[in-house]
Amino acid sequence: MSLLVHAYVRGPAGEMVFLDGPPGSDLAGPTSARTGIYGAPCVVALGARMLPLLATEDVYAETGAELDALDADCALLLDNLGYVSASVGREPDFIERRVRNIVLAIARARSASGAVVIW
Repeated sequence: MSLLVHAYVRGPAGEMVFLDGPPGSDLAGPTSARTGIYGAPCVVALGARMLPLLATEDVYAETGAELDALDADCALLLDNLGYVSASVGREPDFIERRVRNIVLAIARARSASGAVVIW
């Protein structure tokens, strides 16, 4: 299975209405990335707050502060890509593509006053 990221807005009945992005932009990694990348000790040690939650639950960034925190986590991973890559045993390009998909989802959410889910 895959770990997916979606930007969304709430519909009239409170349902999630997904905001489409380019093909493949919903990929956040394999399910194993929950603990193998985002919840890895090296990511926690960098000070990430929201991405490590994926080790035990889905992540919903529904407020401006939560979107900011998720964006900051992504910046941490991208700024420390070599360290994270070496620590988790994944190619830097693999991690970068998935993290950039999360960043793009955050941008789509902000432009529509929406939210992001990683599940």
